[in-house]
Amino acid sequence: MAHRICTWEADGELAYFQRLWRALLAPDIEPRTRLERLFEAETEEFDMNCAFLSSIDLDRETERFELAYGPHGILEPGTTVPLSETYCRKTITDPEGTMAVTDAAAEGWEDDPAYDTFELGSYLGTTVSVGDELYGTLCFAGTDAREEPVSDEEKALVELHSQWVEYTLAHWDEQPFRETRLDTVEERAVSSEAIDSMMDALKNRTRRAILTTLLDTTETSIAALERRFTPEEDRIALYHVHLPKLADAGYVRWDTRTDTITEGPKFAEAEPLVRLLKEYNRGFSE
Repeated sequence: MAHRICTWEADGELAYFQRLWRALLAPDIEPRTRLERLFEAETEEFDMNCAFLSSIDLDRETERFELAYGPHGILEPGTTVPLSETYCRKTITDPEGTMAVTDAAAEGWEDDPAYDTFELGSYLGTTVSVGDELYGTLCFAGTDAREEPVSDEEKALVELHSQWVEYTLAHWDEQPFRETRLDTVEERAVSSEAIDSMMDALKNRTRRAILTTLLDTTETSIAALERRFTPEEDRIALYHVHLPKLADAGYVRWDTRTDTITEGPKFAEAEPLVRLLKEYNRGFSE
């Protein structure tokens, strides 16, 4: 079903936009809450069940979900994923800056890393810029395919929503769509919960060594890690304690088929702290 405001027989357009912009421009409601309300209303209208605002770091080739809505395990605020595994990597290179997928499986996405990672059946995303620089994307997505093709009018509507986000980002002194309470590691904003998770992971010497290894390589093998931990009890703990803990926290991906370790979706959050620890306590990385 297409968004009702974009069908030729639609009526009540003025009332729709009155409700929409009353929510987006409410002076007594913070921008984060306004965007949450937009996501809640528009996911139903677009016949999709997820939505998110992301920031993209082209230098690090990562995408971070600043605000997310819907029943999806990976699409959670604060989660960072490799840009190469996302639908948005193609959105930001699209000449129009907007991309739509009505039925991912039917449109040839099944072999794409984005489909493998997120398993989204439908997607409608557009770029968000501040000034002349890319900030990220504003997207609606569905865990199932849509029955009707995404129309050009629906693309135009999501671009209008993006313009409101751009205006808010440009005129708000703080980070309007991140968590209210922030701590910093090397001047990079992270939540207090993320700090707690980092400290829990990094308090152990073996886990610090694993994460430090990933600073210099994109992939390492279990065999290579085992060579660093000669006592038998250390190797047992590697399999049954340290790697599962780091994988559960999102700092590493453990491929049990190939016995290899790569950066996890939240590795970028912990990386600045890992680098600091490597600099000030080089002993654990030897």
